[in-house]
Amino acid sequence: MKKLTLSSTAIFDPQTATSVRQRGNRESRVPEIIDVSVNVLIAVGYAGYTINRVANDAGIRLSTLQHYFSTREALLRATIEEIAKRYFERFRRFVENRNRSPQARLESIIDDPFADFVKPGLSAGIVESWGLALHESFARDVVVEAQKQFTRLFAQLVGEINPDLSMEERELRGALIVSSCQGLVIFLRWSEDDASRMHAFRRAVKVVWSGLGKADE
Repeated sequence: MKKLTLSSTAIFDPQTATSVRQRGNRESRVPEIIDVSVNVLIAVGYAGYTINRVANDAGIRLSTLQHYFSTREALLRATIEEIAKRYFERFRRFVENRNRSPQARLESIIDDPFADFVKPGLSAGIVESWGLALHESFARDVVVEAQKQFTRLFAQLVGEINPDLSMEERELRGALIVSSCQGLVIFLRWSEDDASRMHAFRRAVKVVWSGLGKADE
């Protein structure tokens, strides 16, 4: 049997390779390369990640990729920043949805991870980002900054639920929600609980988060 080669683009986004091959300016090409890079990181992990693999899956020469990202570190930094950005923008839409009450917005944020973190795909990129951050200072800087942004975002929502809280207390509770959400990334990915137990667990998380929002200082 002849050697069989599978690219990560075939798994995650069949259109990516075609689109990146098209000539374009920096504004169009850079996001396309980063998108392929995200897929590669998810497919092979940070240990197996190479810029050669990204160039191959993007359908471009290595020299072309290096015109935009000169090193593996530069591309990996942009990649994990993109993963954090996608989740931040996702949660920000929930937080800033003024058509729902602050409490309903908080509960919608809980519902989303229970649907997303159990799937293969982008959530694996979070775990890979954390693994990389254990060994590379540039990745740690990105992860720490993202954690601060999420803390401020959730603190904003806590303040809407309970405006009598001090800014310091809002930040503290925002950080507690972030830590819980980070734990869900791991727990939901490996959980073998059936649907009824998972539903009960989700209700319990809502009770805990609701308590963090409503409790007096």
